Amino acid sequence: MLQQTWTSRCLMKFYAVVAASPTSWENHKIAERIEQRILNSNPVMEAFGNACTLRNNNSSRFGKFIQLQLNRAQQMTGAAVQTYLLEKTRVACQASNERNFHIFYQICKGASADERLQWHLPEGAAFFWLPNPERTLEEDCFEVTRDAMLHLGIDAPTQNNIFQVRGKATPLTCGSGDGQPLS
Repeated sequence: MLQQTWTSRCLMKFYAVVAASPTSWENHKIAERIEQRILNSNPVMEAFGNACTLRNNNSSRFGKFIQLQLNRAQQMTGAAVQTYLLEKTRVACQASNERNFHIFYQICKGASADERLQWHLPEGAAFFWLPNPERTLEEDCFEVTRDAMLHLGIDAPTQNNIFQVRGKATPLTCGSGDGQPLS
């Protein structure tokens, strides 16, 4: 678990304990459900917003702002999570020996034969937007991401729509200006 995730969890637990009325078990359960929902967003955000860099195998490329919502009695009643992608260019360009966002590797590694066919991902195909696929990282866990998406209300048909490759992949160039495609 990421340090920032652990810190968020500790802060939410602390606030839930401090803010919850000692006589209200229902308020405690509400706070726990809110906390769990926020934590369920982490595998999805890490898959779609983290990448392997030279310095960090799980480098965040997104920001997350968590706003806890309280009632007049200062009890947690909800939460809003805003996320924003910081490095959109990473989709098309990576430095040498770095990787793209985890989700691309998860899909290619974890999709079944039927899903690969449905999503237009031929077995053994090389994609220019998928450099260094031979590196194996523990973050390459597609089932964890899919389960988290389900817990957040993203059903299987919507997931299939998200994972499907649109159009034909073409060679991309970036950075050096030498016109060579990414490898």
